[in-house]
Amino acid sequence: MIIDDVASIRAIVEAVLRKHGHRTYQAASGEQAMAIAKDRRFHLVLTDVNMPSMDGITLIGKFREMEHHSETPIIVLAKGAKDENISRAKAAGANDWIAKPFTEDSLLLKINQILVDHYVH
Repeated sequence: MIIDDVASIRAIVEAVLRKHGHRTYQAASGEQAMAIAKDRRFHLVLTDVNMPSMDGITLIGKFREMEHHSETPIIVLAKGAKDENISRAKAAGANDWIAKPFTEDSLLLKINQILVDHYVH
């Protein structure tokens, strides 16, 4: 699942994932993501932190409270390596982060690392 209030970011991430055979869902807000997630399971969640209404930190906490998403890998899409929200996101339950802007290769590398670590080990 891709969660970002910026449609172009969601579109870019979705294009990369679909190009490599992944099915995706998109949400433009934390509330929309929660509505979708209540009835579905995801192998991975990619979320922005800075979103109106429900921010990514709150969203991560809510995902972790859901029994079927308590262990789902979550990657935060952050503004940069010095983004103060990274530590807050990890404390809330995020597994890792990737800095925006990112390249297709860096995004795929991060996703593959998380999926292998989570589902193979």
